Amino acid sequence: MSATNLNRGCNWGALLAALTLAIANARAESLPKGYSAIKASDHRFQTGDRVTELGGFLLPKEITANKNALLASPVRLKIETPSVVMVTSKLLSKTKATATWTWNGDASELSASVQMTGECDGFCWYEVRVKPKQPVKVRSIALEIPRTTSTARFLHTANYSWSNPSSGLPEIGGKWNGAFMPYIWLGNEDAGLAWCAESDENWNLRDPSHALTVTTRTNDVLFKATFLDHETTISNALTFRFGLQATPVKPVTFKWRANARILHDIHYESADLGTNGKCELDDIADGGAKTVVIHDSWTKYFGQMVPADTARFRNLIDACHKRGMRLLVYIGYGIARTAPELKGKHDEWSVLPLIPWDPGYKPETRGFDATCPRSGWADWLVAGADKLFTDFNLDGLYFDGTSEAWVCQNQAHGCGWKDASGNLHPNYAMLDARKLMRRMADTVHRHKPDAILDVHMSSNFTIPTLSFCDSIWNGEQFESHTSAEKFQVPLHAFRTEFMGYAQGLDAEFLCYENRPFTFDEAIALAWLHGVEVRPYPQTLVKVAPLWRAMDKFGVTKADWKPYWKEPIATADSPSVKISAWTRKRSALLFVSHLERKPQVIHINLGAKSGTVTDALTGSALAATNHFVTLDFQGMNYRLLQVRH
Repeated sequence: MSATNLNRGCNWGALLAALTLAIANARAESLPKGYSAIKASDHRFQTGDRVTELGGFLLPKEITANKNALLASPVRLKIETPSVVMVTSKLLSKTKATATWTWNGDASELSASVQMTGECDGFCWYEVRVKPKQPVKVRSIALEIPRTTSTARFLHTANYSWSNPSSGLPEIGGKWNGAFMPYIWLGNEDAGLAWCAESDENWNLRDPSHALTVTTRTNDVLFKATFLDHETTISNALTFRFGLQATPVKPVTFKWRANARILHDIHYESADLGTNGKCELDDIADGGAKTVVIHDSWTKYFGQMVPADTARFRNLIDACHKRGMRLLVYIGYGIARTAPELKGKHDEWSVLPLIPWDPGYKPETRGFDATCPRSGWADWLVAGADKLFTDFNLDGLYFDGTSEAWVCQNQAHGCGWKDASGNLHPNYAMLDARKLMRRMADTVHRHKPDAILDVHMSSNFTIPTLSFCDSIWNGEQFESHTSAEKFQVPLHAFRTEFMGYAQGLDAEFLCYENRPFTFDEAIALAWLHGVEVRPYPQTLVKVAPLWRAMDKFGVTKADWKPYWKEPIATADSPSVKISAWTRKRSALLFVSHLERKPQVIHINLGAKSGTVTDALTGSALAATNHFVTLDFQGMNYRLLQVRH
């Protein structure tokens, strides 16, 4: 049969549509790395060990996460008008990765409907539609989430800037209020619950400063998102959209961290051999690093998805692999204004108002404006990742701001919304950022299932956009401070945002030398929490001894006893905290002195007898009546091994 007859005998449009649908269904059935198939019924949603019982408006009645009961009472959408009576609640569809529910309610003066989609990482997206049957007076509309006090110890907020309130809730008086922002998380050291929204569209507030509130009450902590705060007449349907996500999304283990051991900022020159036949990568491998990141210098223009020098790029990959190390490459949140790929696309892809970056290093090829994940940049980036991993044997990606849903009102790609008066308001494209990160993860893992996806997301620990990755790097928001200022991060604030256990992602601390801490000070703060300070080549000498001591002790097979939960040793000064790993009849104590002044400290080992050694030097330490004396000259740390 000729090609002409073949074309006449086949509906290619229908065939293409069927093929597209088949591919879409296959992708819908696939599960991202680290997640298992969901379980769902009309009134229940389960992802891993997180279980949600659904009630009215498909809102949670109960949530259990990591053995924590997160709710003190059912979540409710409170509408100050005649009560809504539930009519139907139904699971519409379910795949391994996604389930969809509908709910309908009715009252004398209005009706309500809800569609909720739950995904395998526990993310639930709600679209609530309230429709009056005739003009009706409504005094208020609010979403109320009553949290158990024990699981609402910490408050983290995010608006994709570096000025987000993030703190222990009791330390700020047990309450907080603010204007609309896209992300709120309340949790403890083990679990939590996030709320998010892309915009305040259809919110009607006389007091926008109390759009979001957190209040500690006698028996619970109430989070409240207020959509309407005064009596008004509603004539048209209103739709409110928001998301909920219980955490942790995945378990965090010292085993994963010991296998990853990331070092940051190598370059093409790191593989160049010197006169002694060795290169910088040899020193890095000898120091114990197992993964290295080449920063934005791997491309000619910032944000490109092709190497500046293909031959040197292949040489770098091979050199890393020969030394038993993985290589991750830098992916940013924009593309250089002068890059050929951006020609004719800048205005469509960029966030508005512009968020520019003009570094001192090669500004002519690295200066850029932030791009929006709702634009065509997302498709371009995913296609670039696919080709990159097709062409090169890479081991993962390092994302710098790629997970951020920047505030945007660029109508050229669909951002921004207009109120009844025609005024344009911005939104945060969180669902599109989430979709982009999922697509990037799926693309990379299709090529290399064990690839590492690492994200720099300083000050914005937004789980919906991060959950498909492995690890996060946080701390650059403090870079404007210096150690000379004696800058501090309170322990409650560190436990709120920088640990990752309650969120479900491995976390590392970012510290430039003396901005805001010396490297030793940063280690004293972070490692106390089981959080490592990621080294650069010049600071690896500080981290390598810690890695060696942890390996020698067998931390990956030990039990973690943090100072806030199960301290096995104490000090005679509040400036000292002690966390430990225990294994068999031994303990590895991380002792942190957190004040910048000299002090002699006495450590109570709480043991009947035993030997004590400095785990970094191997030197024996005298223990008298179960006490060890340590002399600190400032903010610093000691690593002690105790054998009983």
